[in-house]
Amino acid sequence: MKDKKKKNRLWSGAFKLKVVLDIIENELSYSQVARKYDMYLSSGSLNDTLPARWVYQYRLYGKERFYQTPKDYRKNPVRKFHTPSKEVKKI
Repeated sequence: MKDKKKKNRLWSGAFKLKVVLDIIENELSYSQVARKYDMYLSSGSLNDTLPARWVYQYRLYGKERFYQTPKDYRKNPVRKFHTPSKEVKKI
């Protein structure tokens, strides 16, 4: 039986920020961005949950989160929870 070689990609903070800003500024869907930046799982299916997770982290923690190591943000979790706009509160 052949062992599958596991390919774990580590994405740089600059790349994550580039993807997130591309989604927000150009109003692209997660699937469109995943295709554009070639984000596929080892099974060959499109990984559109990864950019969704990055956008969530960006909105919750800001761009600094992408440049921290996991050890850093586990020690000092800074959470800026999203506050709904005034238009949403009226409804």
